[in-house]
Amino acid sequence: MASGDNPRLPLTSGASPIVKYTEMRSQSEAPSTAITMTTMPTSPPPFSTSTDPNQPKTHNNLSVNAYELRRISTQERRVIKKTLMANVGYRLAKRKELHIQRRVIGDIMCFLGILGIILMIIENELTFNLVDHKDTTFSLFIKATITFTTILLVGLVFYYHRIDLNIYCVDNSIDDWRIALTRTKIFAILFEAFICMIHPIPGHFLVEWSSQYVKKVETSFNFNHPHRPPISDSLTTPPLLNSTIILTTQIKPPENDDISQYYVPIDVMLSLPMFCRLYLVCRFIMLHSHLVRDASSQSIGYLNRVSFTFPFIIKSYIKRRPALCLTSFCITTFFIASWAMRACDFNVKRGHMPLLDATWLFIISFTTIGYGDIVPSTYCGRAIAAITGIIGVFATALLVAVISQKLELTRSEKYVHNFVASIELAKAHKHQAANVVKYGWKVWYLRRKGTSRFIQYIQAQRKLLTSIHLVRNIKQRQRKLADNHVNLLELFTVQRSTSAVTDETSQRVISMEQKINKVEDTLIEVNQGMLNLQDKLNLLLDRITKR
Repeated sequence: MASGDNPRLPLTSGASPIVKYTEMRSQSEAPSTAITMTTMPTSPPPFSTSTDPNQPKTHNNLSVNAYELRRISTQERRVIKKTLMANVGYRLAKRKELHIQRRVIGDIMCFLGILGIILMIIENELTFNLVDHKDTTFSLFIKATITFTTILLVGLVFYYHRIDLNIYCVDNSIDDWRIALTRTKIFAILFEAFICMIHPIPGHFLVEWSSQYVKKVETSFNFNHPHRPPISDSLTTPPLLNSTIILTTQIKPPENDDISQYYVPIDVMLSLPMFCRLYLVCRFIMLHSHLVRDASSQSIGYLNRVSFTFPFIIKSYIKRRPALCLTSFCITTFFIASWAMRACDFNVKRGHMPLLDATWLFIISFTTIGYGDIVPSTYCGRAIAAITGIIGVFATALLVAVISQKLELTRSEKYVHNFVASIELAKAHKHQAANVVKYGWKVWYLRRKGTSRFIQYIQAQRKLLTSIHLVRNIKQRQRKLADNHVNLLELFTVQRSTSAVTDETSQRVISMEQKINKVEDTLIEVNQGMLNLQDKLNLLLDRITKR
């Protein structure tokens, strides 16, 4: 598109430069932006990007792009940015471009975060199953890959927030990004970078973090430690170069009721916080939501002062599909917490907790049952179990809310149900009213006969009283049904219709008052005309009498 076909001109004075914003798009090249600044014929060029006196003149035209904006002075750059921020077309196009960049960076961050978590789980599972230990080349390669992805992720965190600050500046017509950089924003950026920075480092370390008392510990050369390289069986074998023999700890035989020693590896303590990177998945959902990508939805949100943040997006998804959201949350929590319990519980004799036992421990902790057949042996495992129980209570509350919402009748179903119930109650009322008449007549008839049929008389009187009692109960149920039929939505509908009728009546009263005022003005004019006519007739009569 040529610049002369679609100029977007800001509101500027006669002496200020006029900015034209154009977009050059082609199928083979990426979209490029060119900003052309021209001045009025009577005003000289405000500045020049070159100090060379031999440079040819540009006939009062200056093409400034993003690269040239970095080469000019700070004061001139501020003048250009303020002029561009006054152009609504430039701001909208710039905002769209920044949103696309932020979405792409968010996708890359989500991929790197998930990749780091998957590599962390693979490396730890190989160690847990005694397939590999921490000093092999493959383990070091995986950890080096995790470190590399972590460095890229931390760098992208700062770049993402830089784009976010630019979007805030464009939305609020701010030319200096430092205005939007508050203390809260700085703390949020640093905290996010710290969360993404945590990852297992190369090497193997153990920390004793037992929740039970360890009585006697002996050394042994026969146990293959999953977090340490295997030790040779022969003590006469000369050690390799730069190798060390590390003694492991093992409990005495359980003849004295000794308790095995429990450890928490450093890799596990650094691996569990990596699951906090799943917030990037939440950000991915937010950036790819139709509410954020749709310009009309964003305009409606701005007009109603509603920010399209992740809490608002997740509330909308839960409102639309509560069962799917709750099921996805529970399944994700199930896998993460089960693996965390398996990783935290490490015994010198039996190694890490089996995955099936960890799954069972998660189920009894999530449902807050707690049979006690399997318990966590470390404080790390107890912390995971406590967090699992809290999440289980929260999920149970959500489950009750979802089930109650699913079991609730819709508006049309409620109308049909109330209509059918009212018909059934009306039929029952007529039937019991007929019984009242029937047994009342029978009681009167048996009383006329005397006391020869005393038992029949008592039975008829009992049935009469029962029918009267049932009639009263049916009337009470009809009143309750009428009260339940009117809910808040019905009241709102009635109030809205009443307000509409009241407004229409008030408009009619106003129009009637206007018509009455017009009639009064007309009557006043008629009266004035009659008076004038009377005066003219009097003058005419006076002239006739004088003649």
